[in-house]
Amino acid sequence: MRKYILLNLTGLFVFFLFTCMFISCGKSGKSKPESEESSKPPTPTVGPKATQFTPQMVVAAFEKAADRMPPEAKAEIMKEMPLKDPTKMAKMTEEINEALASGEVELKEISVDALADYIVTELPKARGTAQRVKCVNNLSYISKAMIGFSQDNNGRLPWQLTPVQVRNHLDASVVANSNFGRAAGVDNLMFMHQKVFSVGGVFGMAAMKAELQTAKILVSPCDKGRFAANELLQRDWRNYNTKGGKPIPHDGLSYGLCFGADTQRPATILGTTRNLSADELAKSIWAGAEDAKRGMAGLQMGQGQMVMMDGSARQSSKDDIGEAGRMIKAHINSRGGQARGNASTRMALPY
Repeated sequence: MRKYILLNLTGLFVFFLFTCMFISCGKSGKSKPESEESSKPPTPTVGPKATQFTPQMVVAAFEKAADRMPPEAKAEIMKEMPLKDPTKMAKMTEEINEALASGEVELKEISVDALADYIVTELPKARGTAQRVKCVNNLSYISKAMIGFSQDNNGRLPWQLTPVQVRNHLDASVVANSNFGRAAGVDNLMFMHQKVFSVGGVFGMAAMKAELQTAKILVSPCDKGRFAANELLQRDWRNYNTKGGKPIPHDGLSYGLCFGADTQRPATILGTTRNLSADELAKSIWAGAEDAKRGMAGLQMGQGQMVMMDGSARQSSKDDIGEAGRMIKAHINSRGGQARGNASTRMALPY
């Protein structure tokens, strides 16, 4: 009874994706004359011999479960539920019955009350899991955008640009003999233009915006506190231009970038969720929601997300980061790329 049901084609959608209203065209298992069916409301419960759920039972269970949730949670879930969708309701019911038959889900009985209990207990957990999966997908998309940018710039990332590239993307006044794009002598860091010191400056570059396409992927589903600001970013997306002095504001962003990442070092960490306790991966822990500045509402202490330079994205735990973190060790010890030395763990975070 503690296992999740993941109910869309990729196994990622959960109970809250289904309507809580009875669909009038839904039919019960027994055949009745049309006049009789139209004159009597469907019964959401069945006798003790029931071996499968019906769509009506699933809807009734959602209604009962919603009534037991806090008002804010109930309103949010109800808002997200697509209404009047018999196809999805039928699919939902089918998946539940399959999960019961396989033993993936265990209920004390096939009843509305038992399913409602399960929803109340497991829905918050499954919802959090689904949000983290979507967050990982955002990071994966960001990594593709960064790789696309690098492919157009001789394998260089925004913080590794040469003077010619800096003139093109950031500052037309830069002279050809400047140090930009040369090793800075600290780990594998390179001299970079000040406009890409910030993550908003990186994402606000015209070429990066063309790769990203939308500000929507720059906010995590786990970062509810930044939704409103990100909506403004989406509205004003065309107006942001780092070269023109208008980088993307940080208050609508959920992700940071690591200056030690290099396209020729696949084990380096490219990006993470913003809930790092410090601006150095090697000195950080994953901050929880209780951290007013760096916490994210949907992540507990010790939880975060990251994407590697090879494009692989993952949910992360406390064991991945910090001085002894398993992902940090691989990151630091990587070799190759635009500059020699250990990979830097310095981060640009949206603060």
